[in-house]
Amino acid sequence: MLVAINRSSIIFHVLIILVLAGLATNFFTEYQLGGFNRYAVKHLVVFSIILISSVIWKLKGMTTSLLFIIMVYINILSSTIYLPFRVADVNLNFEAYFSRVEMIVFVMGLLLAVFEKPWHQFVVIGYNTIFIIACAMLYPDLSIGKYILAFIMISSVAAVSFFVFSKVIRLQNELQGQHQLVSLQNEELLELTSFRKDIMKIIAHDLRTPIHQISMLTTIIRNSNSKTDRNSYLDLLQQSVDKTYGMLDNLLNWSMQNDETLKSYMDINLHELIEEIRSQYSQNLNEKELSLVNAVDTDFNLFYSKEVFQTAIRNLITNAIKFSPQNQRILVDNMEDENHFSLRVHNSAEAVDEEKLSKINTGQMVTSSLGTKKEKGSGKGLFICKRMLKNNNARLKLSKSKTGVLAEIQIFKSIPINHGLSVVQ
Repeated sequence: MLVAINRSSIIFHVLIILVLAGLATNFFTEYQLGGFNRYAVKHLVVFSIILISSVIWKLKGMTTSLLFIIMVYINILSSTIYLPFRVADVNLNFEAYFSRVEMIVFVMGLLLAVFEKPWHQFVVIGYNTIFIIACAMLYPDLSIGKYILAFIMISSVAAVSFFVFSKVIRLQNELQGQHQLVSLQNEELLELTSFRKDIMKIIAHDLRTPIHQISMLTTIIRNSNSKTDRNSYLDLLQQSVDKTYGMLDNLLNWSMQNDETLKSYMDINLHELIEEIRSQYSQNLNEKELSLVNAVDTDFNLFYSKEVFQTAIRNLITNAIKFSPQNQRILVDNMEDENHFSLRVHNSAEAVDEEKLSKINTGQMVTSSLGTKKEKGSGKGLFICKRMLKNNNARLKLSKSKTGVLAEIQIFKSIPINHGLSVVQ
């Protein structure tokens, strides 16, 4: 439709009142002229139908569209149904009556085309054709040329308006689709802008401490006279540099999470990947006297984006170290069910907040909590990892376990999985 009519439209309410007022006026006029005759009865019946329909509509028992169609078609029907009596009425100017009916048909057809659907024009043309033929048969005194002219004018205007309005509606729908697309793109742009700001906050927060540690170690090494101490500090410096590099790598992947490069899948061995990450976090594990057990099958190869998976696993292991008490074990293993392959990180975190777990699982941002040694974080890592995994046919799920928290990365089986040398599609 070109113009939408709705239940709250003031114009539509006014239209209903005007139609009812016009029918009531016609009824009283006919009643005063001829008493309770057939014309007065007609206006009363039409008034009652529209009034009852309006009440049903007001009670939400009928759609606005249906009420509008009833009002329009009953106007056309009531103007033509008494044709035999109009022809027999010697006091009636039949030509004026015929012209008035044709005008009603023309206006009602346009209203239906604009406020409903253009195809109503053909319904009106068909009904009007029957009416004109009936007029020509019942009242041959009127020139046949006038009947033909009326048919041509109403039919041609209706047909032209049908094609014009149909074209306009198609263009309107296309513009609406483009508007929705632009709105969606604007939302995505705002979301991306917000995401970039979050990344900058994470960079500013997470890199401050390791870079400060590197600076301190560099100063200590410079001032140390013992070769043994210098070598020990160099080892610590190397670990700190490796950790900082890993964080930078994570941040780079986060910032490019909408980039197609993250969808570059390859065959990765998860057992070896966990070993690489464990070596990067060996200092952190030693500081809290934690052990990281790699129970992932040695031959478990996954065809997936290494950048995405590595970023997510690093984040989960970092959180496990952060929230695990001293002298505890962090277990990483894998499993398979009917729908997906999973990599799981078990830790011994205490006093898990159910509400926070629920927010993380539903993709909401959460406030960062302090670790067991007052370690700070940005609170955005899990949110961003969850989003990256979702964009790559996977999901992140956190839940309580008997010993603490279970973090699980689930890869849906629509992604090809490679066990050993065989690839299962």
